[in-house]
Amino acid sequence: YTQAFSPVAKFTTLRTVLSVASARNYPIHQLDINNAFLHDFIDEEIYMVPPLGYDKAKKGQVCRLKRSLYGLKQASKQWNLQLTTTLLKRDFVQSKYDYSLFYHKTAHTYTVILVYVDDLLITGNDPYLIQQMKAVLDFAFTIKDLGLIKYFLGIEVKQGDDGIFICQ
Repeated sequence: YTQAFSPVAKFTTLRTVLSVASARNYPIHQLDINNAFLHDFIDEEIYMVPPLGYDKAKKGQVCRLKRSLYGLKQASKQWNLQLTTTLLKRDFVQSKYDYSLFYHKTAHTYTVILVYVDDLLITGNDPYLIQQMKAVLDFAFTIKDLGLIKYFLGIEVKQGDDGIFICQ
């Protein structure tokens, strides 16, 4: 209950990821997790007054939550824990500099996932792994694939055949 936070990438990390992707002409995909805070089980026992319209509860009864709800202080922490676990199981490494940055590196491939609450950027030189991770995330959480990034946190990005341009 005391560890409430929202996982947000540092702005410096975001700019670095965009710069490296631009310099190497990697496509940058943007994903949004649907109902991110509703996917997670909670660790503590939490009770709430039954919502209006729920008529099965007797007077004085409360409901015990089994899963997270929007507005719950633990929701963001639980969501981040679930996402982190999913990525680590797929051999991604969490950066020690910025815990919102995950990367997967082999001898010939490099893939990066950057997390900003429930929005993700994914880039790298392995289109197969990028598509595979989209499928994994969609199966685990249900995603909205927003395609190639156009606008993220006040930064406009234009991607085309002749490269990536970052406008501010």
